[in-house]
Amino acid sequence: MIASSPFKIENFSNTKERFKLAIDFFKKRSPVIFVSQHYRYWDLHGFVQQSLAKVLVESGVPVYWLDGAHWKKNRPIQTWNSPLLKISQLPCLPLRRIPFIESLNTSLQTWQLKTKLKMGKNPFLWIHSGLDERIASELSYVDVFSVFDDPYLHSPQGALSKKANLIVAQNEFTGNIYKEYFADKTTVLFPPVDMNPATFSDGGDFSFPENFPINIMGYIGSFFSDGFDLVLFEDFIRSFPDWGFVLGGRTDSSGMKKIETWKKYPNFIYVPWVPRKQIGALWKRIKVNLMLYRPTPASHGAFPVKLLEALYYQIPSITTQVPKTSSLEGVIPRLTFPQQIKLAAIKLGLHQTQDVASLYKYFSNEMDPKIHLIRVAENHQAQAISRLMK
Repeated sequence: MIASSPFKIENFSNTKERFKLAIDFFKKRSPVIFVSQHYRYWDLHGFVQQSLAKVLVESGVPVYWLDGAHWKKNRPIQTWNSPLLKISQLPCLPLRRIPFIESLNTSLQTWQLKTKLKMGKNPFLWIHSGLDERIASELSYVDVFSVFDDPYLHSPQGALSKKANLIVAQNEFTGNIYKEYFADKTTVLFPPVDMNPATFSDGGDFSFPENFPINIMGYIGSFFSDGFDLVLFEDFIRSFPDWGFVLGGRTDSSGMKKIETWKKYPNFIYVPWVPRKQIGALWKRIKVNLMLYRPTPASHGAFPVKLLEALYYQIPSITTQVPKTSSLEGVIPRLTFPQQIKLAAIKLGLHQTQDVASLYKYFSNEMDPKIHLIRVAENHQAQAISRLMK
């Protein structure tokens, strides 16, 4: 029997009207200025803040994107262009480790950001992942501070947190940290992901080695040794020789050393990279998505977007109990001990007990960039009204 989703799907019958009101709000506050000091403007726009910029631009809202300061000039590869989208970097002089130069860089970056805030009547300033506290303290306002993977980059008592009109966390763990100080202006919103065909593909073909087990578990995505439990994954490989196991995606040198030693296992395969058009074919062979994350502080503030990708391909998931997965408690198996995790995974693989259709409907709604923009606009306006009433 398939268990029903514990989540209640919000009635989005009025989504179009809410989205129109949100866009009207952002247009009145345009341009929207995104500052992403720790995350670059990547070449694909399906993930997180890039998807927000794309939706805004396509809706007629001018966007200025400021990447974090870096001594090398950033030349992002853009898969789409618009006169409404401007991308640049916060300035950074060479020899930045010299105290005087470092101080000068901070002054230059503050000056540039203040200059941007003079565009339009009242630009909307949205800080993604963080900003130097010295710069934040000099700004007249910050509209939104979105906390990303590392929730410890800023103190909740710092200038950025205090000045932000709205604080957005990606999971319950991080939300609880900030709600302790700012219960009224902290909200938890899962990261937005663009679910269009350019991001997820159903086509292509993928061939496994001859005599490879039919039943397969695995993980398709970046898996680095500090954040993914490779020891536990090997335990799976050794414990269940009748099952196949696959890891696909980027890893680090420690991860590659592990993988080299796993070549002795006939029920394991590593796929370093496949074209996007083949991802669907690889996913469709997997029966259980193994999100075997380790508790790494740099990712305590993240949300496992890999869950949404697995649900898209109708694959159930199981995960370890770490801060990154805090919002999945009671949703999918979220366990601590290796033996519990292994037994639960086998049971899930043999007897599909997750209502993946309902879960996909819920998370694809919650992680829709339009819904994210709606909720940011509505929460921001609610905060403004609350301040006026005090």
